[in-house]
Amino acid sequence: MSRPLYVIEHWALAEPDAGRRHLIARGHDVRVIEPWRGEALPDLTGEEAGVMVMGGPQMVTDLADQPYLSDECRLIEQAMDSGVPLVGVCLGSQLVAHVLGADVGPLNDGSQCFGYYPTRSTGDGGGILPERLVTLNGNAEHWSLPEGARLLARGESEAAPRQAFSYGETTIGLQFHPEVTRAILDQWQRDHGHLIGLPGTQSRAEQDEGFGRHDPALKAWYGRFLDTWFGSPTA
Repeated sequence: MSRPLYVIEHWALAEPDAGRRHLIARGHDVRVIEPWRGEALPDLTGEEAGVMVMGGPQMVTDLADQPYLSDECRLIEQAMDSGVPLVGVCLGSQLVAHVLGADVGPLNDGSQCFGYYPTRSTGDGGGILPERLVTLNGNAEHWSLPEGARLLARGESEAAPRQAFSYGETTIGLQFHPEVTRAILDQWQRDHGHLIGLPGTQSRAEQDEGFGRHDPALKAWYGRFLDTWFGSPTA
């Protein structure tokens, strides 16, 4: 029998993202939970296949105004304490960093990310990330490296300075978005188009060109990463 793999979402996606589809295709028992809609988070037993805390429009600096985010922080603590494989993506990575005591907030120069940015492995990731990968970013806040964590990747852009970290053997945070499909990027551009033109962002044409050029490699890496991180659904 497969073990549950919980995916925590923070907004209404245009369609299931590429990571969720990949995990389902591999046979994982993917259970989507939306605390922002009032859905209750699970109590982990330590036997789960994993937990993914995904991105969204919320920010860690708004934690006090979104009580369910504090509940998610407790879930993150449970996962780390019990050794359940944990992945945080964008907002999810920022929540993990916050739980670990790191600073999370906007860059000093006010730069934001919206587009495709070159990312380089630090060489400290045990092969988790390739030497260079162009990644999709969409965020206004960033994390400092938590104490005891390993920085896995840096962005070549000042708007995307830190891109991935790991903590222990079962926790990883990705600042970038490998899961976004074309339909979800269309949704971003429609719902958040007012951000395009702010410092650090790319034009819609640059984003469209970036998707066509870089998404295949990004999705290929993401599939391999998910397979490695979460393993067999029945293991």
